[in-house]
Amino acid sequence: MDQIPQNPKAEHEDPHEQYNPVPRVVLGLVVALVIWAIVYIFVAHPDGRAELGDQRPLSTLAPSGATPSTAAVDGGQSFAAKCQACHQANGQGLPGVFPPLAGSSWVTGSPDALLQIVLHGLNGPIEVAGNTFNGSMPAFGEQMSDAELAAVASFIRSEWGNAAAEVTSEDVGSARGRSNGRNTPWNNTGELQGFLADEGKTP
Repeated sequence: MDQIPQNPKAEHEDPHEQYNPVPRVVLGLVVALVIWAIVYIFVAHPDGRAELGDQRPLSTLAPSGATPSTAAVDGGQSFAAKCQACHQANGQGLPGVFPPLAGSSWVTGSPDALLQIVLHGLNGPIEVAGNTFNGSMPAFGEQMSDAELAAVASFIRSEWGNAAAEVTSEDVGSARGRSNGRNTPWNNTGELQGFLADEGKTP
């Protein structure tokens, strides 16, 4: 049998990877992005205050008409989180249990009694608009800051037809200092009114 002559050029060479380096333009872009990211981290101050991320002062971020003491706190949101379950979104409370905040002299009168109630809580009956409510008001003095309490107090004093003056964090701090050391709720409105009278404050 005749042998078929081998032609070495008839077979393809084994494949091999050619040397194709990354283009210098791409390498330059990668290096530039890395440098930019490092510089940005140091310039952006990632450990700064989040609410000032755009470098505006608190006075600019505050709602129109808000004072610096309550500017950083939304009283409406705090009310919804802490108070609304009992006093309701419309400020009418629950009959016989939780008194209304709308039209209540405890809310719209001098803030002294209101602040002592929210700071330390209140047990026993309380009369509001000719109706008696016998529930229990929890204390929020340990849970909320002066600014938060001021914002909530200001909110309820200006909602649902109420038109009382704003409460500042300084007012709350002063009220907190006058009853400093108290760690139990007021036993009744009589005790609270007696305390305020001794302090020369309006019950």
